[in-house]
This record gives sequence, structure tokens and C-alpha cells, in this order.
Amino acid sequence: FWEISGNGLKDTSYLYGTMHSQDSRIFQFKDGVEAAFNNSDIYAMELNIDSIDQSKIISALIMKNDVSLDKLLSKKEYSIVEKFYSDSLSMQLFLFNKMQPLYTAQLLTLKQMGNQEQDALDIYFFSLAKQQNKIALGLESMEEQLSAFSSIPYKLQAKELLNAVENYSNNDFSNLMDLYLEENLDEILTLQKGEANDKLNKIIIKELLNKRNINLANRSIPLIEKASTFIAIGAAHLPGEDGVIEILRKKGYTVIAR
Repeated sequence: FWEISGNGLKDTSYLYGTMHSQDSRIFQFKDGVEAAFNNSDIYAMELNIDSIDQSKIISALIMKNDVSLDKLLSKKEYSIVEKFYSDSLSMQLFLFNKMQPLYTAQLLTLKQMGNQEQDALDIYFFSLAKQQNKIALGLESMEEQLSAFSSIPYKLQAKELLNAVENYSNNDFSNLMDLYLEENLDEILTLQKGEANDKLNKIIIKELLNKRNINLANRSIPLIEKASTFIAIGAAHLPGEDGVIEILRKKGYTVIAR
């Protein structure tokens, strides 16, 4: 939870790192969060929920050029993933054969997440903003998010899906949740980046983090210059030299942890 001020701003704005989870622990807000949200005029999140077109998402997630998961993995690898989805998720893998593998891998994360609350944290804030008649908007378009997702080669996505299945018991999501509850942004970034020399992670850092960080920061600026804004984006976008916090600081704003 960070406060944004200075550089000629008339009103104080706020930057909040979220997790897309329904785990009740992340709804136990520290002092000042709810007051900052209630007193803000604008709520900004990564993607405006009202702008989502499910049919376009599904169409964009289908692999092009007759590529399918059973062609990206060997028979043995496909069998490993297929058995896991059947035994652990009660899902038939053939239903996802044409879907981009990173989408399929996200189903593992959903299984690991707590679901005590009705909505994930960012959606909770969005619903609350609408109840309070705030201006609620997204800093990215659906097309931009899908484009970033699709920038990762299918073969590497399939490799990551296999890796997620084979290392499921390591429970990286549990580690991520612990770091989030500790407010350890630096270690969250380290965990998200993985092995820096890995080809897949280099693409993830470039396309899913660094490029998006620039957009998230730059598009926040007109909002905070207009009125008090509560910006809620994924916690991994905040830390590091290329994170949103440092981008805003380099542009002259004072960003202080609350």
C-alpha cells in the first residue's frame, strides 16, 4: 500500500498491490487502506471488468495454424499432463487441446487459491467503486492483455504447463501468498521472474511485466493529476527498477509505503 504525492499533485493518490485471489486473508486490510479507497474519486485497475468480451477472449486463446497441445508435447509428456488433469482436477485435457497452454496452466493456480470470498480482490474493489459511484476504469485494454499473453511461443507455453504439473506439489502459489501477506514485494518479483536465464522467463519479464509496467504507470499519471485515485494492480508490477513505483518516482512523484 503506497501513497503518491508531490510533483504538483493537488490530491494524494494511492497504489495498492493486489492478488487475483478470493483467499480471505488478503481482505484483512492494514490501517488506512479502506479510508484511502473511500476518500478517492477514481478507481483504476488493470482491466475494466465491464469491458471484457468472453467470446473474444476464447477466440484469442485458441492456438492458430492447426497447433494443438498433443502436437507440442511428446506422447509421454501429454500423458503425464492428461492424467494429472483427470485425477487432480476432474477435467478432460482434450477439451483444452486447442487452447494456449498457459491458460490451461492457470487452472492449476485456481485450484490452489483459497475461495472463501465471493470475488477476487481486484473485482471486490471494482464492485465497491461502483457502489460508491466512483469513476472506475481500466489501465489496459483486453486486446493488450491478450496480446501480451499470446507473445509467448506455444512451445514454451507447453513446456511451462508440463513443468507446472510436474512441480505442482512444490506449491509456488502458497509461497507467493506467504510473501504477499508479509508484504515482501522484492521476493514476489524474484519468484515471478524465476530463472532469469530461462528463455520463457525472459519473455515473461519483458512482455508481461516490464512493458505493461510502463503502460500502467504512464496511464495512471493523467488520473492522479485529475483527482485522488486508488490504483489497484497486481503486486508483481510494483517492485524493482522497472516496476511502477520506480517509474513514478523517476517522473518526479513521491511514492511512499504506508
